[in-house]
Amino acid sequence: MSTIKEAELPGLGKKFEVSLDNGDRVVIVIHDEGTREVYHFPEGEDDALSSVTMTDQEARQVGSIISGSFYQPRLLEKLETAVADLRIEWLEVKENSRVAGKSIGDLGLRKNHGIIVIAVIEDKLRGRKGHARINPGPSYIFTPGHTIVAAGIKEKMDLFEDMLQKGHAEEDGS
Repeated sequence: MSTIKEAELPGLGKKFEVSLDNGDRVVIVIHDEGTREVYHFPEGEDDALSSVTMTDQEARQVGSIISGSFYQPRLLEKLETAVADLRIEWLEVKENSRVAGKSIGDLGLRKNHGIIVIAVIEDKLRGRKGHARINPGPSYIFTPGHTIVAAGIKEKMDLFEDMLQKGHAEEDGS
């Protein structure tokens, strides 16, 4: 796992140094006025191999792309981030799912299961970018094809995943 070092740069901003698993380092300097400088240092080298300077807006856009906001790699059917017992997952509502047509409120996800729906990414139509809803309310209706970004503990997330994937017929064995 990568290590991150943070340092104050008085009068300039903040510096973050990320040691990557392959031995390379990436240094990010965030200036107080918003610009970012990113430097790539190959393993064992003190001189940067490359660097780029970005405006605040450019850096935020690149950060969103890197974090997976715009594209989820096909190899990652399920994106899982574990922090202590917390899991954050991207889960697709399957056709004939037992939650399809029901709302967050109907299911009592937060109250009964301790699951928080962070966002919903509505399916992409005819090559257009999918629409994302951040923090949908209790009236959001689960729809097949939508991707749900949710957080909860492992046991509850496993149950929620089953709810999204399985229909009543599958449960009954018919």
